[in-house]
Amino acid sequence: MTRAALLADLLRRVPVSPAARREVRRRMGAPARRYHGLSHIAELWARHRRLGRGTPFRAPGVETLLASAIAYHDAIYDVRRGGSEAASAALWRAPARAPPRLPPAAIEWVAGTIEVTADHLGAPEGPRTPLGRARLWMLDLDLTPLAAPPPRFARNTRDLRAEYGHLTAAQWDAGRAAFLRRLAAQPRLFRTPRIAARYEARARANIAAALAAEAGKGSAPA
Repeated sequence: MTRAALLADLLRRVPVSPAARREVRRRMGAPARRYHGLSHIAELWARHRRLGRGTPFRAPGVETLLASAIAYHDAIYDVRRGGSEAASAALWRAPARAPPRLPPAAIEWVAGTIEVTADHLGAPEGPRTPLGRARLWMLDLDLTPLAAPPPRFARNTRDLRAEYGHLTAAQWDAGRAAFLRRLAAQPRLFRTPRIAARYEARARANIAAALAAEAGKGSAPA
């Protein structure tokens, strides 16, 4: 499917009004969205549809909630102020509560899933229920770009750097290195077996290469 077709398929599954869907698309399509934009959510949706075949994550009710979390999880993205995940969850709740509304528990599952994307690695395992596993599936999907082929991984890094354009080079390098070291220290990056089997080794190779490159910067002559 093309990106446009993936986006259309994703957004039509989100149980909010057409106006609310257009608002999400407008926000995600802003020019400053170099990484956290429409291509990102289309990629996650494509990956979910492909990898989720034959799993409970493709059950209609669960998939509706996952589509909503994917579509809204970066709907507000402000790297200067922070709190984007809580703001995105609030943006979701408003139209989700309008008729015909989802049950309150379903609305809050999506909101809670959006909120825990603030710290994928620190998010608790949660209950071993279908929705508990679905939350981990969403978190894992959001980390799968770590396993992109090296040229794409490098492009993602450049796009993220552009989104953090207010930082100095030293600030960016220090923050990125700290994040990479935290990733490398994790006993596992992905907590759902199907995604882990496909992406864990590739993600770790990218992280190791990026850390080596950072170390090379520090050892380069002035």
